Amino acid sequence: MHIPAGLYPDYIIMICNIIAVPVILFAIWRTETRFWSGWSEGLQVAFIFVALSALYMLQSDIKPGMNMHWLGVMLTVMMVGPWTAIVVLSSIHVFLLVAKGMGDVSTLGFNITTSVLLPVVIASSIHLLFYYKFPRIVPVYFAKVGFGDLLCMWAVDAVLTGCLLLWTDYPSFHIYQDFTLVLALMGGMEAVISTWIVSGFICYYPNWLVTFNDEEYINGK
Repeated sequence: MHIPAGLYPDYIIMICNIIAVPVILFAIWRTETRFWSGWSEGLQVAFIFVALSALYMLQSDIKPGMNMHWLGVMLTVMMVGPWTAIVVLSSIHVFLLVAKGMGDVSTLGFNITTSVLLPVVIASSIHLLFYYKFPRIVPVYFAKVGFGDLLCMWAVDAVLTGCLLLWTDYPSFHIYQDFTLVLALMGGMEAVISTWIVSGFICYYPNWLVTFNDEEYINGK
């Protein structure tokens, strides 16, 4: 999500900036060094960065300078874990701002808080819930990715819809029609696509999923 400057009150933007900066720094500190030093892991991170950067450029305007895009958070968390996911996804937002002018420096913290930190928390919570409360078998892993993607999209959709209704004068019927419903439908599309992608990883590159253990899930332990 890329929000233009001046759309929300300054104190909302400041709160999100205060949240985003220390969390990103902590995520950098907690990121496993193998993702930056290992050849295979580095290729994995580069793959995520390039793929999501390309997807995030496929944007749909609902107000000049205000765009929406796929999140891809659940799959990223499944591939590299929550801390590395925060670093990679935040870097994509910074890259698109600097290279493509998408968003605004003053609202970068808001965009990262709503489109990275919030869905990463949801994705990580869903992963832990499924891991400890459900059977550790491959179909459950698929369900976790699909359900997690859908819930991440819907949660961000709900938060941003509330922000638009509370703090902007944008017409409510346009918010529901051009933003809420569209992003809700995109959540279903992303859930299906992410499930397809993760099934391919499990078959051919299971080592690219740090949350998946071959022996543990295949044997259903």
